[in-house]
Amino acid sequence: MALVAVLYADEGGGSDLTVGGISMLERQIRLVHRVKVDRVLVLGGGGPDACASSAAAAAAIADDDMVLMLAPGLVIDERIIDMIATQPVTTIACWPGDAAETSHPERKGLERIDASWLSAGVALYRGQTLIKVAASLGDWDLASTVLRASLAEPDVQLIDLAKFELYAPARRRAVPLTWARPQSLADARVATETVIAAAQKGCLDWPAAFIHPPIEDGLVRILAPTPITPNMVTLFVFVLGIGAGVAFATGWLWTGLVLALVSGPLDGVDGKLARTRVEFSRFGDLEHVLDKVTEYGWYLCLAGHFANQSAASGAWAVAMLIILFALAESLQGEFYRRFTGAQLDDAGGFERRFRIISGRRNTFFWTYLPFAAAGAWYAGFQMIAIYSVITYFTMQTRLFVRLQGYGSAQSPRIAANFTRTAYAFLPAAKRSAS
Repeated sequence: MALVAVLYADEGGGSDLTVGGISMLERQIRLVHRVKVDRVLVLGGGGPDACASSAAAAAAIADDDMVLMLAPGLVIDERIIDMIATQPVTTIACWPGDAAETSHPERKGLERIDASWLSAGVALYRGQTLIKVAASLGDWDLASTVLRASLAEPDVQLIDLAKFELYAPARRRAVPLTWARPQSLADARVATETVIAAAQKGCLDWPAAFIHPPIEDGLVRILAPTPITPNMVTLFVFVLGIGAGVAFATGWLWTGLVLALVSGPLDGVDGKLARTRVEFSRFGDLEHVLDKVTEYGWYLCLAGHFANQSAASGAWAVAMLIILFALAESLQGEFYRRFTGAQLDDAGGFERRFRIISGRRNTFFWTYLPFAAAGAWYAGFQMIAIYSVITYFTMQTRLFVRLQGYGSAQSPRIAANFTRTAYAFLPAAKRSAS
C-alpha cells in the first residue's frame, strides 16, 4: 500500500501563475512531498513524473494504494493536505454550498457535490476506485468522475473546511486557511500576500512582533522568486552574527550592537521564506542551534572586552549568568513542549503577555540600546543578566502552574493528589482552583 499524489499541469485556470515565488504546480508538488507521498503523478505535463493520460496514471497505481488528488491551479493550506492525507478512508474536503458564490466569489465554478456541499479541490481516494473509473472513463473528466464514484462508497467522509481548527501550534497563533484559485496576475499577487501573511509566527517578543514583520515580509517578497534558499539566508545571518561577536570582542561596541539588532529581523526571514515557498530541509532545525551559539558567543565576546577594562570586574561571571539562565529558560520550555505537546510561552494569557516583554535576544539588545547611548556599556551588560534571571524565574513559576493543570486534566489521580495535599493556609478558592 502506497500514498500516491495525482496533480494536473497545463489544465488552464491559471495553473502556470507564480505564487510565493514558485508556480502553483511546483507548490502542490512540494506540499504533497511534505506528507511523504511515495509517488507523484502529473497529468498533462512534462517531466519525469508526467503521465500522458488518465489511463497511464491508473496503470501506475495499485488497488490498495490511496490517491491524494488536488485540483489544478489550487493554492491550498498545508494543514488541509496534512489532515486529508492521513485519513484511512476516502475523504473529500468540502466547502458549505449555500450562498457560496455570492459570499465567496473565489468558489464560483467549484464542483457541487449536492445541495449542501461544494468540493474544495482536494481529496483522498482508493486506488481501486480510480483504476475502475479510468478504465471506463471515455471522454469524461477524471477528477469529476472519480469524485462522483467515491461519493457512493459507504465509508466516505466529508470534511467541512469552514469548521477547520485554525490554531497552528508551530506558528503559535490562529492562522486563517490559505485557499485560493488565482485566475490572473492580480489574483496571484493577492495569493502571494496571503501566503506570506500566513507564514508569520505569533506569540513573539515586542521587537519581533512590531518592528521585524514589515522588514521580513519585504525581504521575502524580494527573495521568493530568486534561487536564494532559506539555508543560504541562515548561513548569511550566522556569518553576520560572527561579525557582531568579533566587533564586540575587539571593542567596536556600536558596530557589534548595530549588527546584533540588524540580525534580528534577518533571523526571521529564513523560516518565513521556507514557509512561503514550501521549501524545508532536515537542516532547518539547526538554525535554532546556530542562533543560540551566536547569541551566547556575543555575551562571551562582550565579557572578554569588559574583562580588559579595569572598571569592569566580574564580566565573565555576568556573561555566565546571562547564558546559564537563558539556557535554563529555553530548556524548561522545551521540556514542557515535549511533555505536553504545547508551547509554554503560549500556554495561556499570562504567558502570551509576558512573552512580549520577556528576556530574549531581541529584547536583550534593544534594552542595551539606551545604555549604549548613555555610554553605560557595562551597566547595560549587567542589566541583561538581571533581565535573564527575572525571565527564568517567572517562567519557572508558570511551568509549575501549567504542569499542575496539565497533569490534573490528564489524570484524576493527579488531580486528587493536588486536592488532598493542598496547603490549609491558602484561601479555599485558590486551593479548589488548583
